[in-house]
Amino acid sequence: MGFLLNSLVAVTSLLTVHIPHRITPPTFESPIEAVSYVMFDLDFTTFTREKFSLKRAYPSLDWTTDGCSAPVIGNEGRSFNFTHACIRHDFGYRNTKRLGQFTEAVRTKIDEQFHRDLESSCTSQVRTRKIRCQMWAETFYIAVRATGG
Repeated sequence: MGFLLNSLVAVTSLLTVHIPHRITPPTFESPIEAVSYVMFDLDFTTFTREKFSLKRAYPSLDWTTDGCSAPVIGNEGRSFNFTHACIRHDFGYRNTKRLGQFTEAVRTKIDEQFHRDLESSCTSQVRTRKIRCQMWAETFYIAVRATGG
């Protein structure tokens, strides 16, 4: 009876688990609207979780990335993982350039989104690692603004 009761408790506890809401990416008239949606309308968590469905929804967009092209450091360290922030940043630069929309104002907007994404990457860290992560986030952002890339 104990095994049956434990099994029943385990199964019913799974029924209350919060399952993340899946999005259905909207259809757009132009690729420029789709780029804007992916870059600026989606919060970072949704972008990270839905990246593959977004690729399927918008296959004509450039989804290539070289990750974080920070020499020596790369995408991640002991206190940070900026992979997804760098993926979205690459997405913004590559697609706005390809579509002839890349201006200094657009670059600034993409870089500011990158900054927010970097900071979002740090939110799940424990206190001491979070502080280091935020310092790295600021360093990455300053480097991107200085180098344009």
